[in-house]
Amino acid sequence: MPTVINPHHIHHETTKEKTGTQKVCISLGIALIVVGFVGVIVPGFIGMHLSIIHNAIYIGSGAIALWSGISNSRRAINYCIAFGTAYGFLGIAGFVLGEPGYPGVGNLEADQNLFRLIPNILEQGSMDHIVHMLISAFLIYTAYTFRKDKVEN
Repeated sequence: MPTVINPHHIHHETTKEKTGTQKVCISLGIALIVVGFVGVIVPGFIGMHLSIIHNAIYIGSGAIALWSGISNSRRAINYCIAFGTAYGFLGIAGFVLGEPGYPGVGNLEADQNLFRLIPNILEQGSMDHIVHMLISAFLIYTAYTFRKDKVEN
């Protein structure tokens, strides 16, 4: 005898529409993971100082963004606020604490705002600071703009 499925008992979690914040986290997560892998092959990608550690941080940050976006809207908002703040802090710190110098990572030219978190291992230059500030602004804007979307825990 064939089994009849009651449509009211089907779990619709996979077809639920994602919020704007979730979509941003998923997109940014994919982008950060791609940049992390591209940075392994091209350490000076778009003028950034992409060491192995820096690439691992981008891949990890991207994976967390992807997980947050897939998971639920509350996690996506929390990701946007937390990582938006962290990336903003890094960007500002780089411009304030950075000093002229030649990077030990990626065969790049001298930079006026070289911020050596771990010399010759994790260094950030002006382009890194700009990218971090853009990511920060985008994440904080996203959290603010979509804050009234339906939030589920």
